[in-house]
Amino acid sequence: MNAVALNGLVGLPAAFVVFVVLAGRRRERLAVTVAVVGAVGTLLWSVWTVLISSRALDGSHVDLAWVAALDIRWHLGLDGISGPLVLMTTLVFVCVLGSLVRNAPDCGGTAALAALLLLIEAGVLGSFLALDMVLFFAFFEVALIPMWFVIHQWGDRHGPDAEARRRRAATRFLVFTVLGSALMLVGFVLVRSEAGTFDIVRIASTYDPSGPTALAAAVLVALGLAVKTPLWPLHIWLPDAHSTAPTVGSVVLAAVLLKLGTYGFIRFWMPVADPDWEVLVPFVAGLAVVGIVYAALACLAQTDLKQLIAYSSVGHMGFVVLALATFTVGGVQAAVFASVAHGLITGLLFFVAGSIKDRYGTGTIAELRGLYASVPRLAGVFAFAAMASLGLPGLAGFWGEMLAIRSALYPVPGLPQGTFVTLAVIAAFGVILTSAYFLALMRSMLQGPVTSATGPREPSPDVSAVEWLVWSPLLVLTVVLGVAPGLLLGPVAEAATAFLELS
Repeated sequence: MNAVALNGLVGLPAAFVVFVVLAGRRRERLAVTVAVVGAVGTLLWSVWTVLISSRALDGSHVDLAWVAALDIRWHLGLDGISGPLVLMTTLVFVCVLGSLVRNAPDCGGTAALAALLLLIEAGVLGSFLALDMVLFFAFFEVALIPMWFVIHQWGDRHGPDAEARRRRAATRFLVFTVLGSALMLVGFVLVRSEAGTFDIVRIASTYDPSGPTALAAAVLVALGLAVKTPLWPLHIWLPDAHSTAPTVGSVVLAAVLLKLGTYGFIRFWMPVADPDWEVLVPFVAGLAVVGIVYAALACLAQTDLKQLIAYSSVGHMGFVVLALATFTVGGVQAAVFASVAHGLITGLLFFVAGSIKDRYGTGTIAELRGLYASVPRLAGVFAFAAMASLGLPGLAGFWGEMLAIRSALYPVPGLPQGTFVTLAVIAAFGVILTSAYFLALMRSMLQGPVTSATGPREPSPDVSAVEWLVWSPLLVLTVVLGVAPGLLLGPVAEAATAFLELS
């Protein structure tokens, strides 16, 4: 039964890609409806798969020869680490495809866009389920390449140089991520030469990384995943990609695709890195903390709403990497929780930012004033998402940041305690800066008279019924995980203990 569930979780959205393309030949609206049905079906399938799967990898996964000559296997599995990310992914794609029913990009080709989004979903789910390094790489690429078309074809069309900006953002995204993937693959091959297998379950239980080859492999894998996370200073592709992508593209990129990097660090980097190495692990943690502070300072200087949210993602992913670099169960709990919380909250922020831009034709912060007076419900949702993102207690964003800082105070014994305590203090300062830029943004956009740079602004419609329907799951789960974090932390702890043999 597990084989049917796991294979179906990858195969269902892939099959609906074909159905959407066929339906699109008849009518665009029919194709979008089929895509929504596929996304809902995949969500229900993912819930069933998680319910019947063990919280730890117990051998009831799919493990078949794929490319026997190279010892590459079709090895899929689900545990408490990947399960929450799978559920978040399928939910986000339901919201994204549901939003296309009434808010499709004005450039046409909605059927093709829906098909590409389902293809991305299949690639992401395959990445979260893959337990073979090369299989993870293959699914990784399946998820990345369609995003180039989403950004280039359906991206922002405002301004005289819109086409050039779309092409530049899409190409930069693809070049950076593909180069990162190539480095990661070379690292996987080096691990294979040392461990004798691409199977990450066997590697996690038997591989003892030591020597220059093992160190080089861990460095290359870290570089590849750092590009996708993204970790400072390899983040420079992200702001342009977010500001140029359509709303659905920004939501998928922030909520889902960035998690391929953080999940890859947990599943495929931690087993091949040794915390006793004096430089590598503290260096990765240090870059994460630099990213937290840098992103907060960059947000304070931003003039475009989507770029500000994009830079905030760099900071939030810094907390994730800092947590997992502690090589503790608490660190993995913090990393997975922060990843899921970021997916829900930042996905909601990009939805709201897209709605604001659709209503007012601009995302420039200086031209947006008095939203409380003109669109009070939309302003309220934005305020909720901003407060969740800055880590307000009682909402999901709080636990990810606080648990990450706590884990940095108590790293695994092989790591330098003083260094990590210092990093924890600096990260806590980053929380203060995060609060500063979100509070300043709320004051600038939401309060004051209803004006823009060109004078008084015309009244605009408030949140529609479709928007409420699409956003409600993200709103509800942000609250639920904020008041009941144990729903997520318990399964992650069991999986981390079993898979990584952490204490």
